[in-house]
Amino acid sequence: MKKLVVASAREDAGKTTSIVGLGKRIGGKIGYMKPFGDRLYYKKKRLWDYDCVSIARIFNLEEEPEDMSIGFEHSKLMYMYNKKSIVEKIKENFENISNGKNIIFIEGCKNIVYGASVWLDSFSIARYLDAPILLILSGTDENIFDDAVRCKEIADAKSVRIVGAILNKVKNKEDWEEINSSRLEKEGIGVLGVFPYIKELATFTARFVAEQLFAKVVAGENGMENEIENVFIGAMSVSDAIKNPLFSKPRKLIITSGDRTDMIIASIEDNTSCIVLTNNIVPSSRIIEKADENKIPLLLVPWDTYTTAKKVERIKPWISAKEERKLKIIEEEFTKMDASWIDEL
Repeated sequence: MKKLVVASAREDAGKTTSIVGLGKRIGGKIGYMKPFGDRLYYKKKRLWDYDCVSIARIFNLEEEPEDMSIGFEHSKLMYMYNKKSIVEKIKENFENISNGKNIIFIEGCKNIVYGASVWLDSFSIARYLDAPILLILSGTDENIFDDAVRCKEIADAKSVRIVGAILNKVKNKEDWEEINSSRLEKEGIGVLGVFPYIKELATFTARFVAEQLFAKVVAGENGMENEIENVFIGAMSVSDAIKNPLFSKPRKLIITSGDRTDMIIASIEDNTSCIVLTNNIVPSSRIIEKADENKIPLLLVPWDTYTTAKKVERIKPWISAKEERKLKIIEEEFTKMDASWIDEL
């Protein structure tokens, strides 16, 4: 059985996406765990990590999502465990998950330092399980070089092996493949794959927005899988909004007050994916009926428009088992990658 810790120096580098791609690429029975959950997902009065839920559903895993993580909060982990018991718990979870599997993916924390105070940073986890690390690096060229060098230093200090790096969301794929990769290899980190920034993977659905905002769906339930690429704040007059080029873009989310009937109607008629209604104001039955007819979700939230906009701004696109188009794109991209290195784990 093979095991691999998938780590990144920065948040949102693409660890979960890479695990999905690699899992689809190599096939067989995979296992997954994410010791320190950091993307909270409340369902049926239970607390899960969203990545655990997604991976479990995408690969039809037998394990429950709650069994894939040890905890979610530093304070509770400090209270419940010391270093010795943390190591024992990780090994116990790993043994439970690994039975009958070909490969176990262990997803690390959001960055290289997160979880260090509770002994759950990515490099410590790799050392506990005697597992190699796959780095997922993204950002500017400078970010990637700096992160790679620092990760190599930490790995050497902890006697952990880095099997190589996947470079994700790069905007100059050819430069990395033809020129820059050799520089990373001189630092002792081989480049295993280079993937460009793919706009379609940066979208999220109306359903995901509703889940993240704990919003009430008052209309348009048949459009909950509508994809969102742009966000527009409808706080001005409709005439001014229509003049704004962003308002005319497809796949947009509109944030406006529930009593802005004119703005809501204009949004419904202009290729909108979803409308978030602020201030807990429910629009008229005529508006609700119109949204239902056009399959445009109306999501009700209690905050003012500014607060809602800030909350939406913090929403990051995550992978879901229901997003078939994204999963197909990921699978196609990873099919192009040479995965022979996995045989040597």
